[in-house]
Amino acid sequence: MSNIMSGTELLSAALMIGARLLTCGAEIYRVEESVARVCLAYGAKSAEVYAVPTAIIATICMNETDETITQTCRITQRGTDLNKVDALNNLCRSVCICPISYQQIQKEIHEIDVCSVYSNRMLYCACGGGAMFFTLLFGGSFAAGLLAFVIGFLLQIFVLFSGRLGMHPLITNLFGGMWISFCALLGAAAGVSSNYDVVIIGSIMPLVPGLLMTNSIRDMIAGDFMAGISRFSEALLIAAGIAAGAAIPLSMSQLLLGVF
Repeated sequence: MSNIMSGTELLSAALMIGARLLTCGAEIYRVEESVARVCLAYGAKSAEVYAVPTAIIATICMNETDETITQTCRITQRGTDLNKVDALNNLCRSVCICPISYQQIQKEIHEIDVCSVYSNRMLYCACGGGAMFFTLLFGGSFAAGLLAFVIGFLLQIFVLFSGRLGMHPLITNLFGGMWISFCALLGAAAGVSSNYDVVIIGSIMPLVPGLLMTNSIRDMIAGDFMAGISRFSEALLIAAGIAAGAAIPLSMSQLLLGVF
């Protein structure tokens, strides 16, 4: 495979795939296995990969020259995009079966980066619909569900905007919780729905880091305790930010709206 790409290019290409898997919310075992399989498929004698949510370290030994190459990739942004995880998995499998050049891999990864299955409007409606569904599920009235839909719709606009600004997720969830709680109290004061607590609970659900918590437990079960504890701590921090944000308008409600 040496005529396709050099050892340095091979490791860079494998880490590009691994880094994007981590960024999109893939499990640690999937990231490590994907990077290792790509390296071995292109002729590496051995591949040792260590990944945590914020970094990937990989070392390969090439067959022809016995050259050992090590690279580190720092992960600064993390989120959830299961469609891209699936696309990256498919890319990993395809290059393992039929190796392609370094430039072709770069092109494939760029196409995955820019692709978007869901439009922003669809994401707005999905977040609003999720908030409405959970509000109705927890016993809220139809009016409370409509209020939750509006809150969730506008919440997703804020989340996407804060993501473009590079805002820290903790700050995003803090202000998101404040927005949800304030709007629910405002709706109660306006007579839309007196059950503002149900509206708050339902509207908060799209912010809850469910996949992050699930992956942290999955990583710990698989023996990746460092990654699992790290992700679990991140999930707790996000949950604390949401709770703190929601608590601020509630604690000030007597002064702001006279609800109590």
